[in-house]
Amino acid sequence: MKTKIFNIICALMVACGFAACSDDHTGSLSVGGDCLVQKFVLNDQYEATIDMATKLIKVKVPVDFTAKSDMVVTSMIVSPGASSNIKQGDHINVEADQTLRITNGDLMMEYRIAVRNDEAKLYNFYLSGIKGAINEEDKTITVYVLGISGIDLSNASFTVDNSEDAVSFPASGSTADFSDPNNPFQLTLNDGTATNTYTVKIVLIDKPVAIFAGNAANVDELKDEEKAAAKWLTSNIQGSAYVSWEQIANFDGLLDECKFIFFHRQTGAYTSFSGFEGGEKSAMDALPKLKEYWKKGGAFVLQRMGVNLAAALGAMPQDGCPNNCWGGNGEGGPQMGDDPWTLPVFDKNHALWQGLVVNPANPEAIYTLDKDYTICNSASQYHWDGVSDEALYQKFDEVTGGKARRLTGHGNEISSWELKNYDGNFGKGGIICFGAGLLDWYSPTDYTSVYHENMGKILMNAYHYLTGE
Repeated sequence: MKTKIFNIICALMVACGFAACSDDHTGSLSVGGDCLVQKFVLNDQYEATIDMATKLIKVKVPVDFTAKSDMVVTSMIVSPGASSNIKQGDHINVEADQTLRITNGDLMMEYRIAVRNDEAKLYNFYLSGIKGAINEEDKTITVYVLGISGIDLSNASFTVDNSEDAVSFPASGSTADFSDPNNPFQLTLNDGTATNTYTVKIVLIDKPVAIFAGNAANVDELKDEEKAAAKWLTSNIQGSAYVSWEQIANFDGLLDECKFIFFHRQTGAYTSFSGFEGGEKSAMDALPKLKEYWKKGGAFVLQRMGVNLAAALGAMPQDGCPNNCWGGNGEGGPQMGDDPWTLPVFDKNHALWQGLVVNPANPEAIYTLDKDYTICNSASQYHWDGVSDEALYQKFDEVTGGKARRLTGHGNEISSWELKNYDGNFGKGGIICFGAGLLDWYSPTDYTSVYHENMGKILMNAYHYLTGE
């Protein structure tokens, strides 16, 4: 009888146990505690800010602090009953980020300990969309402003990009008076013990030496891809400016000192010259002055759908425009993985491809993209089926009068090329056409730049090659 009663009791306990498991799905796991970090202090004086959303324990130290290799955990408070792999009193090396692991019963949570020096560094400065050239040595920002741009320098807006924790005074997005050269505008960045003050110098130019040309009234109205390319030019070539086709057409003398015009057009694909001619009417209005400029030795870099301007100038036949074109919506194409797309290069010894960052694992290719970079995925190029490489180059020369400088990775396609100057020679005063989709300036997704700086180097190489400077 006792045995039967015992068995009945055991059966009831097992049944209750199954019922409990089906209710909370924890079985015998101990999940009653928390794994929170409530306080974390290094060296008795540097207390962390703790972001639970990102599990980041961030400790700021003075700008000149250099002892990160040996810091002491002098205070740490965690949830009751929890333990950790790093404990109060431990000496830790935080030159690189460390992982703090908190456990409480069967629960575990990891945090990243990041120790950062105070930093007040300016990355970018834009005055009404015009990117300034930053000199860190003398803490100056030089902004070249076209005299006919219409910008009211007495009440112009500006934006800044700066180091993560720095605060700008005045605030980014404010307006200020940039019109008095005797009382130049000053921008101060502050982050704890770090402070830097930058002085903005405005240089008015009536006749730029280099131009990014476009169909928008100003830089801010350009598409993102075009805007990124324009801002690179105006911040890296002294005396350069953004100029609209309308300004070129209507202001005499604007191109008198210009040596280099960059036209990067991100729009729907033009599959014929007539399509380009109809779609780029403002550029066609400026054509008489562009032809005169080219006749006098002015050079061009034409990119994406802008390559068709070469046919309008007479640098290649109008029936010889790119025959394999797509994209242009600017909404973003594929995002790069661990091995970004790249293109083999024809004539790698050409000046365009010198001094670039090379991937040791693939030294013959030229990289311009990085992991997580998202391209526009549009291109203007040439494609002929069933043609050998040797015949491809010959056919291209016959159709365009130019020379292939870059191939796509698909075979039977030419995506970048060089055209002659007005006098019929390659080199100074000539035209470089970049139709390749991978020669891209703007990513809508965040990425860490390893190879994308090659874009600027390629364009600077083109500038020096075509101007002889």
